[in-house]
Amino acid sequence: MSDEGESSGVDATAGGRSEETGSLGRNDPAATDVTGSADGDSDAEGGDGAVTDDAIEEISFLTRSPVRVRVLDSLRRLGTVEKRELRERVDGVRTTVTRNLNALVERGWIEDTPDGYEITDCGRMIADELIALTESTSLAVELRPALRWLDVEELGLDLRQFERADITTADPTNPYAPVEEQVALIRRATTVRAALPSVNRQILQACRRTARTDDGEVEIVLESAAVDRLRSTDRYAELFADVCRHCTVLEYDGTLPYYVGAAAVGVLLGTTDGDYLVSVLLRFYFDDYVRPWAADRFERFEQRSHIVERREYAGSNGHFRSSRLFDARCSHSFAPHPSGAARTRAV
Repeated sequence: MSDEGESSGVDATAGGRSEETGSLGRNDPAATDVTGSADGDSDAEGGDGAVTDDAIEEISFLTRSPVRVRVLDSLRRLGTVEKRELRERVDGVRTTVTRNLNALVERGWIEDTPDGYEITDCGRMIADELIALTESTSLAVELRPALRWLDVEELGLDLRQFERADITTADPTNPYAPVEEQVALIRRATTVRAALPSVNRQILQACRRTARTDDGEVEIVLESAAVDRLRSTDRYAELFADVCRHCTVLEYDGTLPYYVGAAAVGVLLGTTDGDYLVSVLLRFYFDDYVRPWAADRFERFEQRSHIVERREYAGSNGHFRSSRLFDARCSHSFAPHPSGAARTRAV
């Protein structure tokens, strides 16, 4: 059964503060230019491991053809392999595979034996490093939109953790894919904690829907500017008042640097683009590293926040009146911790 008054689709005005965009978040940091030395060159240090022209030429030779990389990968994993099987595994035409096998044999990376092709010791050494580099490059390419907006140092999250994340990115065919995924995850959860640099109608509706379910509990952190605009914009005022009745809403004194959420599905991390939409959403499954990291992030945000005063919506003029009533769930959820900090739910 759908939530009463819930809209379908994705609200394209998610985020931003300007009146012109009708947005409800913050401005995103500009992408940082990363530049090298003035002349674009750097001299390698001498000694073992020096970057030589010969080494660079060999790397160029191996990566110039995807067939060569796949041949090395197949042989390092499988041992001796016949030419016909190699051709099937690398998905190449016969003449192309034959030409690349001959080139790899000539350079000493593989051997042609009576039983089939085998990788040499030198070939195995370079193949291990080459495949690791390929996997790291694939991850970097996938994360590039996220890392453009995320300050990795500020996150305090080891980038190796990103290898285990499910990543949803916006693309020309569906620019709202991360927002849709974000809303779907909130709707499926029973307990949600989220710090939201930007919000839209669908996210608020999803939070309200989850909070209304049996045992549902939702805690969200919003920037002060977003809270002010939610109350002063007719389109959002009544909905926000209802969200405050059902959810714990905290007002953050500062700028939230990224979206972070925790639910049964794990930890969610998101970045917003120039249109204040979530452009990349990463989902990490709970483990001994991500769980304490998420708890620490929330505690930092909570310590700089206060509970939003619950107000009753008074009508289409957008005016509110303060309510003496206070949601018992909100009071309980953020009762002072014995340590003096706001109580943090285990994530």
